[in-house]
Amino acid sequence: MPNGSSLNAARPIFITEIEQFGGAERSVLALSGWLYRRQLPHYVLTYADHCNLARYATHPLSVIALNPAGGVRRKVAALKRHFAERGASPVRSLSSGYQPALHETLAGRKGFHCLMHDTPSLFSGAGTQSLKGKMRTALSNQVVGWGLRSGGTTIVTSEYLRGECRKDFRVNAEIARMGGLGEAGQPVPRPVAGELRMLSVCRIEANKRIDWIIRSLAALEKGPTPLSSRVNWRLDLAGKGSLIPSLQAMAAAAGLGDRVVFHGFVSDEDLDRMYDKAHLFLMPAIQGYGIPAIESLQRGIPVLLHRESGVSDILEETPLATVLHGGEENMLPAITLAIDKVMNGTHHGILQPNLPTEESWAERVATLCRWL
Repeated sequence: MPNGSSLNAARPIFITEIEQFGGAERSVLALSGWLYRRQLPHYVLTYADHCNLARYATHPLSVIALNPAGGVRRKVAALKRHFAERGASPVRSLSSGYQPALHETLAGRKGFHCLMHDTPSLFSGAGTQSLKGKMRTALSNQVVGWGLRSGGTTIVTSEYLRGECRKDFRVNAEIARMGGLGEAGQPVPRPVAGELRMLSVCRIEANKRIDWIIRSLAALEKGPTPLSSRVNWRLDLAGKGSLIPSLQAMAAAAGLGDRVVFHGFVSDEDLDRMYDKAHLFLMPAIQGYGIPAIESLQRGIPVLLHRESGVSDILEETPLATVLHGGEENMLPAITLAIDKVMNGTHHGILQPNLPTEESWAERVATLCRWL
């Protein structure tokens, strides 16, 4: 462990399985980095690390993978065994997400803390569950609620998630607003010169509503004054996901195959280059938070986002953000307004809003966990 500290004194951050590097994993690294810089011993605990999480860290990262045999019972047994071998400790663990909280509860753990990134209403396929599936979710919610109410602190990023925690788990969660990289400064003027570049960064899944973007851009091309007649434009999509093939086909069928580019996973360096070229960030997703919106604004890039993104709590009154309400029928006027703002340059010179940072978020989380 860092600084020669024993496992018993270290702060455990539990993720059931690390499948790929996404928002939840990034938040864990942000917290880990903050703890490391303050010489506070900690480690990431997981059943399996499929993406080698440590390679994404900019600091030494201790990851303990239990690697149990398949099946929930064996996994929970491995978790119980780990904490039994760790011994009694005044340092409570932090579960990163719904499933880790469920497993800690099943393992008989009490008083653990939880970063609740998403609640069941945001899970994939939540709106199409069968009656049996809804009953299974209700039972899981009851179990998770027992664990969350056993003495620890539940931490969320938005008012929406806090409301969902009250409804699903009967727990009053604390809000810690996540931020982007670095400190906010003055927006960098990004006049459109020759080409309008739009950007979206996310896992390409249904809740991100990339299909809304494609259909609205197709409608703009079919209008009385096609967007391409005003300016050459391009949409870059960074991120992996199961819907890429079908969305590529949709874009091609709409005649946008050359303008809508799916890049898949991109390195940090390539992503920085995409941000540097972007004039407008598109994020109509329904999601617990939405860190890329903050990072875009910190770089001076206006954002279109949905009110159902938790980060809209703090961006709704921001002139640099166009907030979409309601269903897909409102996407076309919203993206038209956002593009017009960018083309007219009306956002240049607007002062940055007071945005949270990873540092301020990590400090609040550590404080709420009583880890200091």
